[in-house]
Order: sequence, then C-alpha cells, then structure tokens
Amino acid sequence: MKRTIALLIVFLLCFGCVSCGGNASVTTPAVTDPSTVPATDAATDPVTEPVTEPVTEEVKMSELEKIEPADGKTVKIACIGDSITYGATLSNPASESYPAQLQKLLGSGYKVGNFGKSGSYVLPADNKYNAKTDKPELYYRNTSEYKSSLKFDADVVIIMLGTNDIRSFSCEEAKTDFMANLKSIAEEYAALPTVKKVYIASSIFISNADVIRQMSDGELASLQEKVANELGFTYINMYEMTRDYMMVHHHYDKDQVHPAADGHVQMAKAFYAALMEQEFECEVYPVSEAGVVFVKSTGKDNADGKTAQTAIKSFAKAAGLLRESGGTIVICGPYTTTYSIHMPETKGHITVTSVYDGVDYRATAGAKLNFAHYISLHGDYTFDGIELCATAKGLVLVFNYHNVTVGSDVSCTLSGADSTYLVLVGGVNVGIGGSPEEELTLHGECNITINGGTWLYFRGGNRRGMPSYAHGGIAADGKMTVTINGGVFTANTGTNLCAGTGMNNTLGECRLIINGGEFRGNLYAVSRVGANSTGKDCVMSGKVYLEINGGTFKGKIYATQDTSVKVTGEVNITYAAQYESKLQGSFTNKTKN
Repeated sequence: MKRTIALLIVFLLCFGCVSCGGNASVTTPAVTDPSTVPATDAATDPVTEPVTEPVTEEVKMSELEKIEPADGKTVKIACIGDSITYGATLSNPASESYPAQLQKLLGSGYKVGNFGKSGSYVLPADNKYNAKTDKPELYYRNTSEYKSSLKFDADVVIIMLGTNDIRSFSCEEAKTDFMANLKSIAEEYAALPTVKKVYIASSIFISNADVIRQMSDGELASLQEKVANELGFTYINMYEMTRDYMMVHHHYDKDQVHPAADGHVQMAKAFYAALMEQEFECEVYPVSEAGVVFVKSTGKDNADGKTAQTAIKSFAKAAGLLRESGGTIVICGPYTTTYSIHMPETKGHITVTSVYDGVDYRATAGAKLNFAHYISLHGDYTFDGIELCATAKGLVLVFNYHNVTVGSDVSCTLSGADSTYLVLVGGVNVGIGGSPEEELTLHGECNITINGGTWLYFRGGNRRGMPSYAHGGIAADGKMTVTINGGVFTANTGTNLCAGTGMNNTLGECRLIINGGEFRGNLYAVSRVGANSTGKDCVMSGKVYLEINGGTFKGKIYATQDTSVKVTGEVNITYAAQYESKLQGSFTNKTKN
C-alpha cells in the first residue's frame, strides 16, 4: 500500500509541473522497501447511527371520544325517536333494538338510553298540517319518553324523528313547519346543561305503501339534513347508509316499516361507524344464483326457492333475490298478497309466470296470483302464463314508468261479486300528498305492451288519489309508448276510463298504439287531471299520438276528456277508415289510413 501511495505522489508532482509549464528539476524520492514497513490499516472515525425518537402514529379521536362525561365516569347517549328507535315488532326491544345493539358496540364507557316512542311525530298536535290532530298524546313533547329523556342527564343526544310526519307533508309549507319544529326540539336538547353534542339522523328507508314516495328519493332525509346544517349539528345519513339493505330487508317480513332484529344490528353498526367517524359498509342480502325463484303461500320463510318443493312465501322477496340479474318468478301454487307491495328495485328483467320447465302449475297445482292488495313494480317485468285474480275492489297493478309486457296467456279472474278487475297504471299511483314531482316523472323512454287479460281500465301516466297531490308526468325529455294488441277493458262509466295520458303534466311525448282489444267504454287521448287545490296548473305542452289500427270500441274516441288540463301541445290521431265515426273532439291533426 505504501508503494502505491508513493508512486501516486510522484505522478501527481510530475503532472503538476507539466500543467504549470515550469522547468524546476524533479527529485525522485528514495524508494522504501515495503517489506520493511509495518502494514497498518487506514485510520477512520467510528461510524455511529443517528439517534432518533421512536415513531408513534397519532391516534385520531372522534368527537364522541373527546367528550368528558358529566358524571366523570360514563358518557350518556340519549336516542330520541319513534317506533323504529323503540324497536317495535321485535321480540325483546330492550336487547334487540339499535340503541341496545349500539350499547354493546360502544362498551362499558358509554350508557345508551332508548327514548323511542311508537307513533310519535314532530309537528305539534295543533299544527294545521298535522295529519294526526286526533292523537295529541303522540306529539313527541307530550310523551313520557320525552320527559324521561330530559332527566337522563345526557352528554350526547341522537335525534331520529320524522317518519310519522310524512303523512302530513301535503305541501311545501307543511315541510317548512316540520323543519322548524324539528329544529326547536334539537335546540332544546342542545341547551340542556349536560349535553355537549347533538346529532340529527335521517330516518331509514321504508317500503310501506303509504309513504314510500316520500322515502324512495330521500325527501325526508333531505329535510332532516337541512335542519342539521342550519344548526351546525352533525348529520348522520342513516337513510343512505342502510337504504339498499332496507329496500330488500323490509320485504322479508310483512311490516315494511320496522326492521327485524338483524336490521337493527345493521343500524347499530351504521350509528357506531358514524359516531366513531369510520367508514361503514352495510351487509348485502344474498341474490339467486339459479335465476329462478318459486313462490306460493304455503312456502317457507327459510326455504331457498329453487324448486316448487322448496318454494318461498314472499313474492317481493323473490324479486329481491333476482334484483341484480333478473330471472323468473314461478307462482307454483295459490299465492295471495298479505300487504300492498312496493317491490324491491331490480336491475334485470323479471318474468312472472306459472309455466316453467314444461310444467303448467295452473293445471297441476291451482297456481294463481291473488291480488288482495295492490302491487307496485320497480323494475322491468313480463307477466305471461299466469292467472291474476282480484279479490277486492279498486286494486291496481302499477308500472312506475318501467318497461312492462302483459302476455297473451294472462287470464284475469274475480274472486266474487264484490271484486272488480285490476287497474293498470303505466306511471305512478300517487297516494300521498307532498310527493316530490321528480319522483312522479318520466325521463327517457318507457315501453308498455298489453297483449291480453281483462282489466278495469288502463291509464298511460299517473293516477292521483286526491286533487291536491303532485302531478308529475312526462318530462320534456320523456317518451312513453303504450301498445295494446289485445285484452278487454271493461270500464264504461264515470272516472273509470282508458286514456293515453295520466292525471299529470305531459311535456314530452306520449304514444298510444291500439292494434286490437275490446274497449267497452270511451277512449281518451288526454285524460282529465281533476281540480287543482294547490294553485299549480297541469300542463299539456308536449305531443300525444293516438294510433288506431284495430280493436273493438263500444264507446267514442276522444281527443281530450275535459278542459281540466290546458292543451297547448299537439293531440294527433292516425286511424283506420272504419273508426272515423267514432272520433270526437278537436284533434290537432287527423290522418286516415
């Protein structure tokens, strides 16, 4: 090593002299015999690792976890609500309700109080919009649960009230009053000396026929959220977090309002995630892998529905099992509805039949679908190879602007003299006030085909239960086509009539094509909408096309039923020559084939 260093020095000295251009003599140092020099390693400073502090991840605490309890020991949480909070229909609400389940999740550092009162509501009993003025004892501030909640010395309050107020939402002013009173209740709890935080939770989705139109688009939830935002309180969107679950879950029982025990478990998990500021992922109900579900009233709740021998007893549950990819519901024995069914939302097309895999269960097992209540579809369907029996008056099969086909092998029967044939509603059956217009409105295309069956009448758009109810209808970008190739329509008096449009606005396009069938009463291109107590006129500024190619008409064929809707659009008709004497009213354009 020494020799190497010496040679390197000589080289550098020589290179340095040449570089500087000098003439100094170069003296070569004496070369030392490396064998006489002891070998030593180059001296180096010791290497030491830098001293660092241990890395500790900062633990993020939720607002709930930061709360100091008033008693210095336990954080008390008061759950304010109605029958859903109480746990109505549960075998043991004290242990199965979501407040009880939330207690288990939070642990011993918390005490959760259940102050839910069945039937309770937000609007005061003397409010002019309140639909329950005959039940002043159910106004939440009049209940014993309310009084007990004030004495609970809560640190945290969760308010989920409003489901029972939906029936009072007859107009925008009613919704404004609801928000003002919910705000007042929340402010009262916030002012209590021990309360540090108030949460306002939205009501969950329910499929009950009376109120689904106020629930299916989150209308109630949006009002509850507005109140939370105005007050600066934390909002818990229970509606959104559990909607897809509840949309199927409610049909596994006949209540459609109150979750079963497993539903309360999901609610508790959702509340826990919201309070702890964690992500929440709701469980998912199973779907049918076979693509076919057998149904009859004598089926079993816990059956798989894959065969007639293992049929289930819920028509709506069958749709829930087929909600993702569609398939076939086989009515394989007598089946009678037990409640007015708003079917689960479905993505794939579903066929409802009693004929499957070479077996006609109408002949072998007396299969038929008995309507004791109405059925509202929320997806695309075909009915064929089936008997539909009406067991009461005024029952309705509602299409909700979905693509629906009624096959030629559909027979319609009556159970007795006190029943009438079913009504077919192409749009929405509006059965409650205050429904959002958008929920009652068609955007895009809808195609309905009727090939057979016997019906009271067909209505091309919405059917409204009261004149004050929202109109909805066909939007400017909406197109509805109804093709009737067969069937019998028996209505011939009063408001029971067949029409291309419904009791709604028509801003887009409606097409009614009749190639066959029997019409025992008058047929109208534009139906009446009824009186309007809301002060908002119904509009018909779009285009209605009536095409008559075949069929039997015992009555007349009218352009409009009456003047209850102002027609500023077009009402056009194309007809075969033999029907010319049937035409009545002012059509914008007439074309004879």
